[in-house]
Amino acid sequence: TLLSSTHPTEIFGDTSIFLMPYGAIDGSSDNGVEVGSLELLAKDFDRPLDLFNSGRELITSKDSRRIEKVLNHSTADLIIMNPPFTRPTNHETAAAAGVPVPSFAGFSTEADEQRLMSGRLRKFNQQITGPVGHGNAGLGSNFIDLAHAKIRPGGVVAFVLPFTVVSGEGWSKTRGLLSEHYRNICVVAIATTGSTDRSFSADTGMAEVLIIATRLLPAEEPDTDNVLWVNLNDRPMNLVEAVDIARRITEITQDTQERKSGSIDIGDTLIGNFIRADISDGGCAGTVEADLAVCASSLVKGRLSLPRLGNIDNVSLTRLGQLGTTGLVDRDINGYQADRVTPRGPFDIEPIDNWKAASYPALWNHNASRETRLVVKPDGQGRIRDGCDANAQVVWNTATQLHFNRDFQVNSQPLTACLTPGPSLGGTAWPNFKLYDKKWQSAVLLWANTSLGLISFWWIGTRQHQGRARLTISRLPELMTLDTRTLTTAQLNETNDIFDQFKGRKFRPASEAYRDEARRALDEAVLVDLLGLKASMVMPTLAVLREQWCREPSVHGGKDTRPTE
Repeated sequence: TLLSSTHPTEIFGDTSIFLMPYGAIDGSSDNGVEVGSLELLAKDFDRPLDLFNSGRELITSKDSRRIEKVLNHSTADLIIMNPPFTRPTNHETAAAAGVPVPSFAGFSTEADEQRLMSGRLRKFNQQITGPVGHGNAGLGSNFIDLAHAKIRPGGVVAFVLPFTVVSGEGWSKTRGLLSEHYRNICVVAIATTGSTDRSFSADTGMAEVLIIATRLLPAEEPDTDNVLWVNLNDRPMNLVEAVDIARRITEITQDTQERKSGSIDIGDTLIGNFIRADISDGGCAGTVEADLAVCASSLVKGRLSLPRLGNIDNVSLTRLGQLGTTGLVDRDINGYQADRVTPRGPFDIEPIDNWKAASYPALWNHNASRETRLVVKPDGQGRIRDGCDANAQVVWNTATQLHFNRDFQVNSQPLTACLTPGPSLGGTAWPNFKLYDKKWQSAVLLWANTSLGLISFWWIGTRQHQGRARLTISRLPELMTLDTRTLTTAQLNETNDIFDQFKGRKFRPASEAYRDEARRALDEAVLVDLLGLKASMVMPTLAVLREQWCREPSVHGGKDTRPTE
């Protein structure tokens, strides 16, 4: 379509462009529907297709032909895709809007068609060994399965995908596929503010990345600890600039010095940076400062490594999941089943004025003005639904004082974790976390709100939207924290003293950590007073790290509270 509209007077002598059948097509498949290009997931796809046949009506051409094969598995030299990003999840909301399966709602398909098409895609997935298609990722992940099926060993795939592919839980199988079957992996992102400015597509208006990779030959080994993460300062303005940037990235890819990071220049113009890191280091995408990336990557691997100082071995870190368990997702507290009638959770949540008078208090929503101190009062309460008394007691048993931020608006909210004055249910914004030993509570809370705790959260959280890091409940156990099991009784007692010192102090939004005296004092209390690091060494370095982090576009989100020259 693009070619013909750009050159309308040119006559096509030969082409292999086909519009795949989509939606209800009489007699076209076992259930009467087709799923567009995803029909090619069938290994023995050999049905005849008409040129420019959309499946709904035949668009005639001067040289209308029919073909018997489209593309056999493992035969393509190069596959380039900008797949649809729609997701079939959030069924309650979609069904209420009359769109039961948004992934297949294109071209005015009916509700029954959407359900049948979703079932047909599931049938294809069952025929694939180790499919990566995932509902929470959207149809784009199913197109990864299609590309992987069609590309030959030694062939190259290139995708435009949502930014969440680099760290989102729904995309974890895609990252695993790349790790196991591909080499020469390059991920290109745009390190700036604004969703549209972080997009490579013309019409998505959302942050995206480009992924290019070569499928391994039978005798080759994967090289996923050497992924080239490229971060451009701006989106290319035109095709000429894009070609120049591509050539420069190719030169870096072929760099025999194997530099781990550096700037990318074209002439005297700085256009971005590159970082060589592991496929699991999705935080590299969209990051401006390489030293910050090295520190953050080390943190999530359980090592404290600071610029100028290197590794600091006498600080023990562990994953949060080693110290306790996550609470319930909010839908298990106040949600409904897909019919929107049958309760999934036992409570209705309503606002309260006095949490002390609530039988089932809850910290449910975000309110940045209320969340400036380490102790945050509940803002809601649960009312037991009819017939749900027994389940209400089960759910209440998951209530805790310790809550973690699920959807961290870094440039307006100060805290990654907080305590409520007493046990409370955790809601959409502040899910519960239950430690195996309550004596660890102060230590976990304090570390989470140090500058290093903020950076750890930001690094593993998804950053699809500017100034925000989202961490799902299922990924919360991956967050790094102090290994409280290694702290002495005296140190644990000291964490309670530090908490008492700071519980009344007001913190600035996380993106302003560079100028937040309370945050700086908390860093010193934890790293120097509690853990025994030398203040003259660690505090100046940490000040630089805070400044670097607060300068990241994905942290300040363009707000004028960011650091200035």
